[in-house]
Amino acid sequence: MISRPSPPTGPTLALVGATGRFAEAVISALALRDDAWGEIRLLTPGVSTRTLPVRGHEQTIESLGEESFDGVDIALFNLGPETTRKWTAKAVAAGATVVDASSTHRRDPDVPLIAPGINSEVMPPHPAGIVSLPGPLTWGLIDAVHVLHHGWELQHLVVTGMIAAVSRGDAGVARLREEMYTVAADPTVGQQPGDVRAAVSDVPVPSPFPGPLALNVIPWIGEATESGFTTTEHAVEHEIRKVLGLGEQVPVVVTLIQVPVVLAHSMALHARCARPVSVEKVRQACVAAPSLVYLDEQTGEVPTPVDSAGIDPRFVGRIRQPAGAGHHVDMFVSADTIRRGATAMVSVAEQLARERTDR
Repeated sequence: MISRPSPPTGPTLALVGATGRFAEAVISALALRDDAWGEIRLLTPGVSTRTLPVRGHEQTIESLGEESFDGVDIALFNLGPETTRKWTAKAVAAGATVVDASSTHRRDPDVPLIAPGINSEVMPPHPAGIVSLPGPLTWGLIDAVHVLHHGWELQHLVVTGMIAAVSRGDAGVARLREEMYTVAADPTVGQQPGDVRAAVSDVPVPSPFPGPLALNVIPWIGEATESGFTTTEHAVEHEIRKVLGLGEQVPVVVTLIQVPVVLAHSMALHARCARPVSVEKVRQACVAAPSLVYLDEQTGEVPTPVDSAGIDPRFVGRIRQPAGAGHHVDMFVSADTIRRGATAMVSVAEQLARERTDR
């Protein structure tokens, strides 16, 4: 049995997969909210000597094992799909409620897919054991799309996602930086067919991308499907539908493009709505939404990924309407989805903890 000091009074929280950018963002989100927790455990598969700052002191990340979930009320999972199913089953068997950030349970009809502030009401009062969260790409657009659907009822949605290198983890960021460093040394690169590929061919960092990303964009993220859309594009479509409760009769078209940006993703949205849309009212609705910050291009402000990195709000702007198309509206969103997902995970955990206390 693992020996731990006596914790403060309150439910026990476990962060499973307590390494990497997302785990650090979860710890940061916990620090910014009221301390609702008794014991907080940091867990990871294998052996770790790392620590994370919890409640003002460095706390060791423990090895995940059979006894790790003894006494745990809420378990936040940040593992890859290949290991998530095994350990979520053990956590639920031990009596914990799981909040899972992986793709493992998102398509399970018996597991709610929750975006706090949008569909928290679909979470059952006494969850069977697992709550799933949308993926990081969906976090980049779901708040803005919810504003449109809530106010004017979506009939057709077209999403063009400009996806940062962080979508492929630290390996993607490292590869992009090495490629940028390499091509920056030669001002002639990027002007002839094949010269960028040749310039980055000897970069020592392995590439997770299907082509060079520096000085380039790649309209392919995920694996091929028979439909012509990629697996990742279909995943974003599914998550939008499940969170908003959209029926199959509402077309959702997603195109994802890898772009040479480090952290934040950007989305161009085109929507057709059931009711006539006023650009000014859409602007007002975005201003009123607690999760969005509206930027007015009339004052020279537009959403950009470099301004979104490392902060919680999603920036929305470029709200406009094609002439003569009163049911249509376009907008542009930039967001650090790591921060959005981490904040959402903590919010869901707090709601679940309250429900367990009220039983």
